[in-house]
Amino acid sequence: MYDIDYKIPFVDLKEIRKPHYQIAINNTSPLFSEPMVNLKDYELPFLSWHAITDGSNAPYGKPIRGSRQDGWLRKTIAEKLEKSNRLLKPFNVELLILDAYRSIECQRGLWEFFYERGREENPAATEEDLRQYALGYVRDPRKFDPLDGRTFPIHITGSSIDVVLRNRDTGRWLNMGSEFEEINEISATDHFERLLEQGLIKENDERLWNRRLLDWALRSEDFLNDPILFWHYDWGNQIWIKVKNAIYGDAPEKAWYGHIESPQWLAGEAHLL
Repeated sequence: MYDIDYKIPFVDLKEIRKPHYQIAINNTSPLFSEPMVNLKDYELPFLSWHAITDGSNAPYGKPIRGSRQDGWLRKTIAEKLEKSNRLLKPFNVELLILDAYRSIECQRGLWEFFYERGREENPAATEEDLRQYALGYVRDPRKFDPLDGRTFPIHITGSSIDVVLRNRDTGRWLNMGSEFEEINEISATDHFERLLEQGLIKENDERLWNRRLLDWALRSEDFLNDPILFWHYDWGNQIWIKVKNAIYGDAPEKAWYGHIESPQWLAGEAHLL
């Protein structure tokens, strides 16, 4: 479908599901203290999914407490994403970033949303039941310590993105095979590669090729995908180290991006919720 010679590699999800938070962070790396930049200053379309106010941001249907309308990432991450985005121009496609840096306040808002949704679905649930339910969607922020890498939600590093593809002319989202933030077996990045191998879809299936195109463009800049979620990519943080080891076995020993404070004080014009 696209003129690229690329397939999404199969991964062992048992390895991917292993925790990443025990991976150390190198606070002597020059990138450790790299500042964040506002994506409005880059050729990177951004739509803050958690801050949408018209109810169209399923599964939330409302803005999440602590979310913000502007998008921020570490400077190197933004520069690498621009390069990936340029690769997509010949296909009349572009990245659409839906989540970038996420403050701890927003992480708490997401935790509250899923915790309460779990309670609505099962009023008899115990506190542990609700905790496990919420953990199926988001990292628990309640024990967050900015000095302890074992407690970091990964988006708080400014080096993770949630991203889909859209048509450059119309803005229409490309068919990625499942909805953004719809977490199930279909959201696994290699899902359609496996269906193809089993003969259950055709080689020209647009869902297969749209995922390939996204992965191809981002891997060109060494971004790696969380294979459980087709939309999530990292570079230089703990998840990136874990995935790189699982797929290639040659990751650095330590990550270089850890917690960074919210850019709130840098952006007086930002609309905070």
